[in-house]
Amino acid sequence: MKRSRTGPLAMGVLASAGLILAGLSLPTAVSAAQPVTIEIESGRADSVSGGDALVSVAGARDDFRIVSAGVDVTDAFHTVDGRLIGLVDELPLGVSEIQVTKKNGQVQATLEVENHPITGPVFSGPQHPMYCTASGAPWNLGAVDEDCHVAAPSVSYRYRTTTGQFADYPTDGSTPANLATTTVDGATVPYVVRVERGTINRAVYETAVLHVPGSAEPAAWTTSPGWNGKLVYTFGGACGVGYWQGSSTGGVQNDLFLSRGYAVASATFNVYAQNCNDVTSAETAMMVKEHVIEQLGPVDYTIGSGGSAGTMQQLLLANNYPGILDGVLGEIGYPDERSTTIGGHDCRALLNYWGTPSGAGWTDAQKVAVTGHALPGTCFGFTFFDGVDDPNRGCNPAIPVADRWSPSNPEGLRCTIADMVKNVYGTDAEGRGLRVEPDNVGVQYGWNALQSGAITVEQFVSLNEQVGGMGVDGNRTAARSEASVEAIERAYETGRINMMTGGLGWTPVIEIRNYTDPTGDFHERYRSAIIRERMLAAYGDAGTHVNWTGANIGANTNQMRVAALDKLEDWLDAIEAAGGPGDRARTVAARPADLVDGCFDAQMAFIAEPLDYDDPSTACNTLYPYHSQPRAEAGMPLIADGLKCALTQPVRADYPAMSDAQWARFTATFPSGVCDWDARPQGYKPLEGTWLDFGTTETVTTAAPEVVGTPRVGESVAAEVDAPEGAAIAYQWIADGTPVAGATEASFSPTADLVGAELRVRVTVSADDLVAQTLLSAETQAVKKAPGKP
Repeated sequence: MKRSRTGPLAMGVLASAGLILAGLSLPTAVSAAQPVTIEIESGRADSVSGGDALVSVAGARDDFRIVSAGVDVTDAFHTVDGRLIGLVDELPLGVSEIQVTKKNGQVQATLEVENHPITGPVFSGPQHPMYCTASGAPWNLGAVDEDCHVAAPSVSYRYRTTTGQFADYPTDGSTPANLATTTVDGATVPYVVRVERGTINRAVYETAVLHVPGSAEPAAWTTSPGWNGKLVYTFGGACGVGYWQGSSTGGVQNDLFLSRGYAVASATFNVYAQNCNDVTSAETAMMVKEHVIEQLGPVDYTIGSGGSAGTMQQLLLANNYPGILDGVLGEIGYPDERSTTIGGHDCRALLNYWGTPSGAGWTDAQKVAVTGHALPGTCFGFTFFDGVDDPNRGCNPAIPVADRWSPSNPEGLRCTIADMVKNVYGTDAEGRGLRVEPDNVGVQYGWNALQSGAITVEQFVSLNEQVGGMGVDGNRTAARSEASVEAIERAYETGRINMMTGGLGWTPVIEIRNYTDPTGDFHERYRSAIIRERMLAAYGDAGTHVNWTGANIGANTNQMRVAALDKLEDWLDAIEAAGGPGDRARTVAARPADLVDGCFDAQMAFIAEPLDYDDPSTACNTLYPYHSQPRAEAGMPLIADGLKCALTQPVRADYPAMSDAQWARFTATFPSGVCDWDARPQGYKPLEGTWLDFGTTETVTTAAPEVVGTPRVGESVAAEVDAPEGAAIAYQWIADGTPVAGATEASFSPTADLVGAELRVRVTVSADDLVAQTLLSAETQAVKKAPGKP
């Protein structure tokens, strides 16, 4: 694990580019004193993908030239608000330079960029096997290559009917009689949606934006009617081990966003049911957003949207890869996957125990006292969570049984989070992902129930004696589960356990929750309290986090969602007006004065009330009481971040009276001690930084090539390159800023049509486990005629 070469920028290129376009316009006439600057508008300069990037240049005179990896790309640029904006393509893989030069070649500005394959990876590290779905239903995008990529995206059109439905737009050139309209930035436009589907980073992506077929294609340097200059990125829920390409995205045909003029984007790797890996989710979102910006132009800001694990992803992305999302619009969410899965492992163990003769006599009230849930059945729902740590249950049906791990096929794919995300967590001596699932060594299940008298001493002792754990291969064991402290340290350092100390320091979050606790649903209100507790632990206040709870009524939830979007827009607009994202004080100051915590009653009357888990008597907590989870009832604090608790020896006086035999059984159950919840968990480490890179980050060492020989028609010149032994070298000869077709060898013989041109050779040097680098020779003398030619 290494940090990105450019480091964990507080704002990043995405944020600074948004600032330039949102609030500033440069004068048409550029003063001589203004410096020339180059920016990547479509993303970070070190994270370009697919060989192209939307680039802006400020401060350049009309006669300046823009050169990308030795190629003159000036003609690709257009003047927009006093700057030049253009889509630069055919960037070589790895590191190269974009320069602005005077006509005489004098360099005025240089920007180093790093280009990655459109198939990835960018920062997620070595890729695991992938089973393709893009060629079949529901995508039907055509033949795929070895990376599950299709040759080209497909475009179709949908429209909104006057009765509020989406339908296929006619392909015969006619206009539907029931075509609705919508108003964007004060202008009424036809509600027709351009839907694009293709492949990026081995995922299937979708984008949607208002656009009428037959009208001018969207371009980054023109105004697109119906687009408000903003983007919503959607995320899907659940959690599954992602060795397959997936069959759904977070959804892009969304009336709430499209009707306001937003572009909407998502991809299959942003649905946690298909890819429960926030690193590749972030990487995919970044690459798809880059594609959108290259098509439409720079975005003012990007809002995330999604519920359950869709919120979980938003929080993880905003914290660990800030700038991909500028605001979080979350619903029924959780802070992260690993600490939330605690409940799945605990419920699996408890239900197994209650299914034995020893646990058969427990009442529902006693079970609820141990689980902390609203209903006994809530725990059953949580048992789906631990499947991602069990190689016997974690594989999607798309993965052939013959390819899966089993005791008889030890070389097969292990469908667990630890194995899928082993670039982060590391591997053990047998090549398996280090165990990072929740550890229950020392956990005293039923502690609060024992202290309150809800369960007997014998029940408490028997439960903890027999609750057991999960083995590394998913088998139930009499011994408790034990995780790798090394893997847990990496989980904290890299932000997989989300302590909110990265980009969430300044990213606004509005989180809504329809109250489902009494239904046995596992999206409990308690999860919002955990998010708030971590915010308070990180900053001492919750100035960037707002929480609303409402009744579990669909129409009410829709109203909450609309109101939350309204307020988030106001908040983000104010941040942009104040100077752009990247500063906590600025975000807190920009928060609308009337945007406060609270709840809505069943009639949608709002009750303003700070989120407070500890006081059950408040108005919102009376309407929507909090519950908890088994480990909280075992003593875990509300911050709920520990996968492996610190241990201490039990003190007999802390327990109701036990017989000597019971105490002996109890202490034998906990030979290493019981959880010390006053101490930080084992493996706790502060966040190492944001924009961490889990792949190759060191650039190959080489020097600029030299051209040997006289550039003359009929004679050869050659490139001399000082490259590391074993490195691969790709050549491209360039004449007066234009690549010479077919001139891709180490030597080159100029032809008569090049007389008078100055030559350069471009070399791209690549080597295993190193980032490729592209360098240019100095220009030669002008190509001369062949000897004796007039």
